[in-house]
Amino acid sequence: MKKLVVSAFVERGQIQLILDGNPVIPQFPVEMELSDDEHVLQWYVESPIGGQFTLSISSPKSAEMQLTKRLGKGEKDWGGVRV
Repeated sequence: MKKLVVSAFVERGQIQLILDGNPVIPQFPVEMELSDDEHVLQWYVESPIGGQFTLSISSPKSAEMQLTKRLGKGEKDWGGVRV
């Protein structure tokens, strides 16, 4: 088993996390046990009035990352990573 730990902050707007095609309740930090199989974590951020977001994955070690980005009014960002 491996542990997934994700933190996020959105200045304005909202962020949605999706793990293996299923929505994750956005109560940060998100901590959950995962099987040792490969998984995909995706994010979708929407900023209707402009703002900045930070997404940080601190576990598992193979997926560690931190992304900080400022979005303009009405912009969106999405991406994903194998965990």
